[in-house]
Formats: sequence, structure tokens, C-alpha cells
Amino acid sequence: MQPSLNPSQDNPRDIRSDTPDDTQGGTQGDIPYAALEQAAEWYAVLRAGDIDNAERERWRAWLAADAAHRLAWARVEAISDGFALAREAPEAAGSALDAARRLRGRRKLIKTMVLAAATAGLGWQAARRDPVRAVLAGLGASHRTGVGERREAVLADGTRLWLDTDTVVDARFDGALRLLVLHQGAILVDTHADDQRPPRPFVVRSREGAMRALGTRFAVRQLAGRTRLGVSEGRVEVTPVDAPSSPKVVAAGQETSFSPVEMSAPDPLAPTRDAWTRGTLVADDLPLERFLAELSRYRRGHLGCDPSIAGLRVVGGFPLGDTDRALAMLEAALPVRVRAVLPWWVTVEARDGAEK
Repeated sequence: MQPSLNPSQDNPRDIRSDTPDDTQGGTQGDIPYAALEQAAEWYAVLRAGDIDNAERERWRAWLAADAAHRLAWARVEAISDGFALAREAPEAAGSALDAARRLRGRRKLIKTMVLAAATAGLGWQAARRDPVRAVLAGLGASHRTGVGERREAVLADGTRLWLDTDTVVDARFDGALRLLVLHQGAILVDTHADDQRPPRPFVVRSREGAMRALGTRFAVRQLAGRTRLGVSEGRVEVTPVDAPSSPKVVAAGQETSFSPVEMSAPDPLAPTRDAWTRGTLVADDLPLERFLAELSRYRRGHLGCDPSIAGLRVVGGFPLGDTDRALAMLEAALPVRVRAVLPWWVTVEARDGAEK
């Protein structure tokens, strides 16, 4: 069927296509992210106004070129009804360049809003590509902690979940799957046997891929561009998002990290890796710079280190619930002093008279 469009109207409902039959039965998971991004781009172009016939025809050609495009457009149409996007009033004054800039800015704003909503059901895929969309996807998440906060929860199936500082995770359980989507931060999962038959798979998804529990206790942390996984009990199958045909199994007592395309060779799991669940940061001969980077996750503001002492080694257990006390313990153990320029700007320096 020939798509129809009336871009001169303010109502998003007027930006429509007569959806062909091949969009029926499609699900969110069937729609490639690239197609959703293109659909949001086209919606922004058509909705922002100032459309000529050539642009209309290019949209129609894009729509007709691929069934995935039509599925993506149908989803964008469905969510766009909920938007009330204000149209900028025209300005008599101003150059053509200013007008073009305003139009580009409006298109970008509309695309961002529509794409964030269109990928809400695909949050883990969207988040790995754009940290802004990661925040948007996590706004309605079911579990979260603030900076310095740690929390334990029991999920609907009896699984125990620990959330580390500044963590956002969404539990999405249905009749076929037990799914956790980790938007940011770190979690420890102690899975419970499913009471449904057949048992539903238990999966944690990060920005870089999916981790399927094979009867297990494991920890997941979202890093910048990578996911770190540590398995305490059982096994976990890892599938990087861009390498779906290459899943790998991580056994108990191993830890690894992976990107969207590959997984590092597993290393032995540090026995104190989950000490944060007990409120302790354990340093086992850790460089001072790395120790402070970890401790800074549990307090607001800046916590820096003089480069001249960054290599000092830290050993011991430090309380995460009282980071000021942890810094005082550091001063007692090492030739350093903690200098607070402001309450939220703290630097660890060499103690006067001490060798660096």
C-alpha cells in the first residue's frame, strides 16, 4: 500500500503509513536497532516541518525497501501518539542560517525523545550504544541505589539480589524468561530454582551482552565499554551482543570481562571480590590510585591522588559505609595526609617529610 503523509499538521497522528501485512506479528525483539534509529530520524524530519516533495519520496522509498523498516516505523508511530511536542513559533527576524540551525536542533530533539521511547523495551541494546539513552532507559527501573548506598532485595522467584553503590537494574519477569537489565553499577545475584515448569532461563543483560545463569551465584559490573563477570558458584554462559553465535561458559572460581564482540580469557576469581556486599572494601596490595578510585564510587565529590604517591600499596579492609573513616585509616597506615580543600574536593598527598 502507498504510505500517506500530511506533514503540514501539528498532530503526530497525521504522520502515518498504511502498514503492510508484514508488520503483523512482529515484536520489539524482531526490530533491528539500526532500523529503529532510522525510523526515529525520519519521524524527526517529517515532524519538524519544512518538508519538500523530494524528502517525502525518499521516506516512502525507505519505508518500502525493507520489512524491518516498516516494523520500526509502526513502533515509532505507536509510541509517538503519546508525545506533545511543541512547535517553535516562527520568527520574522533572523537569518536563513539561524532558521536552519533551529530546524536541525528541533529534529535532533525529536529524534532523541522518540528513539529513547521506541527502544525502552530494548533498553540493554540501546544503552550499550549511547549512555544518554542508558539513563533514559533506566528511569523506570525497578531497583536502584544512590551513591554510597548498598541494598539487598528478594525477587519474585526467590532470587536474592545485592545492589552496589549507584546502581540501576530492572527486573523483567514473564512467563518465558527471568530477565535483569543492568543499566549501571554492579550487582551480585544468588539465583533461586524456578517454580515454573519448564523452568524459565535466568538472564542478566548489560550493555555488552547477555549472561545466562546455569544454577549459580555471580557478580556483574558495568564498566566503560566492558562488562565484568565473576562466578562464585555454578556456571554462566556469556553471549556478547555483536557475537551471538559465539557464547562461552565461565565456570565457578573464574572472572572475566567482555566487550560487545569478544570475551577475555578467564582469570581466577579474587576471593574478596564480593566483599562490598558486607560493607567492606578489601585491598590486597592494591596501588593507592586504584584504591582511591574504588573508594570514590561510594562518596560524592572529587577524591584525587597526588601522582607522586599513586604507586603506594594498600592492604587491609576499609568500611564503605563511612568513607571519611576509611581515609583516616589510610592516613594511619601510609605516609600520606588527606587534604580537604572543600568538603566535596579531597586530595590524598604525601605526608610532610615523608619519602614519596
